[in-house]
Amino acid sequence: AMSPDELVYLGVLVASIPVGFLFRYLSPPVKQGAALLLGLSITIATCHIHTLHSLVTVIGTWIIVKSSWRHAPALSLSWSFLYLLFFRLVTWFGLPPPTPFANAIQLLLTLKMVSLANEVQSFHVEKKKEVSSFAKSPVIGGLSQEPSLYDILSYSYCYVGIMTGPFFRFQTYADWLRQPSPQVLPGWVPCLQRLKLVPVYGALFLAVNSIFPLAYVRTEDFLDQNFFFRLFYMIAVFFVFRMRFYAAWCGAEAGCISAGLGCYPEKALSKPGGGPTVNYSPDPTTEEKYDFKTIQNIDCYNTDFCVKVRHGMRYWNMTVQWWLHHYIYPNSPFKAYTLR
Repeated sequence: AMSPDELVYLGVLVASIPVGFLFRYLSPPVKQGAALLLGLSITIATCHIHTLHSLVTVIGTWIIVKSSWRHAPALSLSWSFLYLLFFRLVTWFGLPPPTPFANAIQLLLTLKMVSLANEVQSFHVEKKKEVSSFAKSPVIGGLSQEPSLYDILSYSYCYVGIMTGPFFRFQTYADWLRQPSPQVLPGWVPCLQRLKLVPVYGALFLAVNSIFPLAYVRTEDFLDQNFFFRLFYMIAVFFVFRMRFYAAWCGAEAGCISAGLGCYPEKALSKPGGGPTVNYSPDPTTEEKYDFKTIQNIDCYNTDFCVKVRHGMRYWNMTVQWWLHHYIYPNSPFKAYTLR
């Protein structure tokens, strides 16, 4: 059976899909306010007082971005991760332990805040270049203005994927708010396409989990079993773990698709997490083809059937892989092959 926490996750995922279609009918300011209000309501309902952790993280990042855009990427990375460390050790300071939902929100927020600081820095660097060269920079997917505190809060608490991901940049969020005609963008077809295997993953999760429950691993009886039985049991437990994530991430992607978040023309050659990689302009003479690659977080088939572990990692949690590649690996003190 599913735990109460898992049922809450499931409820939020299921509800976010029909709600997404309603968001397509809202004007940009209303969409921004409603997404913030809904996301904050989910956060407060599931995290209670622990909502303050995420709020402190957001306010801290806003102060960093406002006071020093040049050093914002390094400072926001340090701030977010130090706060995450404190968040993990709150019980040492005599504070109540956070809920699992607060943990999920905090992790995603850490990704968003680091990305935001990098995006703001890029915006200022490009603006400086424009001033010195009197030419509009050809930067792809750059911000058009510096986000306000309200913009940062709206991005941080946007209800789409607030507890489950996928990670998306502030630019992706801003593009979503400003979509010219969201109703005509593809919705039902890609949404159902993403959901079609979810019942299979769900059924496999429940079936295998009932035969090989994780709780048994923690018993003395399990430790008395022979090595091969324990090894086989671990394979089954890992299978259950994968099915759970496949179902949750496909559901989370469907929630993005229904709202139209991360929808770009195919010719933009979007990357999961990052968005468009080439400049694109709508061509009124041809019918545009769209995709949702920007919010694709999992490639279930390739994760399970690719040959190398390294390739498997590339198809798993894809938006976070993009985040690591752009914000962590290039700045790591040692350019290790193992990191990549």
